[in-house]
Amino acid sequence: MIERSAWEEVISDYLGLRVKYIKRMVKVKLPKNRALAIVGPRRAGKTFFLFQLWDELDPERRRSLYVNFEDPRLVGATADDMMEMLRSYYSLTSVPKGEKLLFLLDEVQEVEGWERFVRYALDMGHRVILTGSSSKLLSKEIATVLRGRALTIHLYPFSLSEVLRAKELEKALPSLEARGKLLGVVRECLEWGSYPEVLLQTELRREILREIMDVTIYRDVVERWRVDNLKALRFLFKLLASSSHTSVTKLHSTMKSLGIAVGKPTLANYVEYLSDALVLFPLRAQVKSEKKKELLGFKPYFVDNGLLKVLGVNDRGRLLENLTFTELLKRGLIPNEDLFFYVTRSGREVDFIIPEEELIQVSWKLHPGNRERELSALVEASVETGIEKLTAVTWEKGKEKIELGGRVIRLLPVEEWRG
Repeated sequence: MIERSAWEEVISDYLGLRVKYIKRMVKVKLPKNRALAIVGPRRAGKTFFLFQLWDELDPERRRSLYVNFEDPRLVGATADDMMEMLRSYYSLTSVPKGEKLLFLLDEVQEVEGWERFVRYALDMGHRVILTGSSSKLLSKEIATVLRGRALTIHLYPFSLSEVLRAKELEKALPSLEARGKLLGVVRECLEWGSYPEVLLQTELRREILREIMDVTIYRDVVERWRVDNLKALRFLFKLLASSSHTSVTKLHSTMKSLGIAVGKPTLANYVEYLSDALVLFPLRAQVKSEKKKELLGFKPYFVDNGLLKVLGVNDRGRLLENLTFTELLKRGLIPNEDLFFYVTRSGREVDFIIPEEELIQVSWKLHPGNRERELSALVEASVETGIEKLTAVTWEKGKEKIELGGRVIRLLPVEEWRG
């Protein structure tokens, strides 16, 4: 039980709290009679985004309460303690009892029975925004415990546009010097990713990324699902990072050949665990047949290029493709629901398809010697799907478009395509 004096101390501390943050470009509309749940991988900036929403919704802090339930003073808190939190808030402030409030509940999964308080608050007409680490609070679990009374949004590390805006390089700049600075920032994101701490502490970025990866493996996967084959899990991480296309069968075969004992069903579970932690995204092909979908395997993408960096991936094409994927993710596309890869009838692969909207191919560099080979799959897929918006994302700036096979393909360097 959390004593009232402890609650009064915690609430007083948080009421006067102001923090600096890089503003996120995430559109949020607070739903009526439903909680807004912000879920994301560890260290993606959920707490700072919560402060941004607090400043936007109640800048004077007149009728709102923020609490971080990872505060050591709140260890062991329950739903009953949260009712005491509400009483303490009214006794500490001049807000009339019963006045409608805005609750900002950070890392709420630390509270046993938190969902009962949230449902009560919604029934009383209060607004609720909550955050949770994906290791303990999955989107599907929120839907279950709140019985459909929550809208979930995912928050990931910074997008390229957010990074460039923070560095005042977002708008197109004509000078060679300015463009050089812009490309330098994009290259940093390509190689080191865009976790907030990595951007703010570049001198410690390798150590920070290793820590993030270790916490993800041990806390988000090992503790939650009680994984006991750490050797297999760690090697799986490396295999997925170095693979552009794979399957559980292929992963199992590789591990078996190296003498790593692990069953195929266990490997399939590990892939699912990493996916639930919002670290790995196994992208499937857009096909109607589930059997064929399994035969085609999946393309493994990571939530941030920095994780690939510390796993030893240096292939520029792989890094650019992963960066392109994460940008699509941050636009709100949901892998395997409205984003897939595509395989043509002749077996050619297109990196990404947004059904009925766009086909995207990623290539580090296009030149006369490889252009037709790299882009012919786009044309073939366009004929088969009827999609006319064809885009090739590249690193180097060149022609703006080319015509091939009766189709027009936009050629965009990644810094222009990001928007």
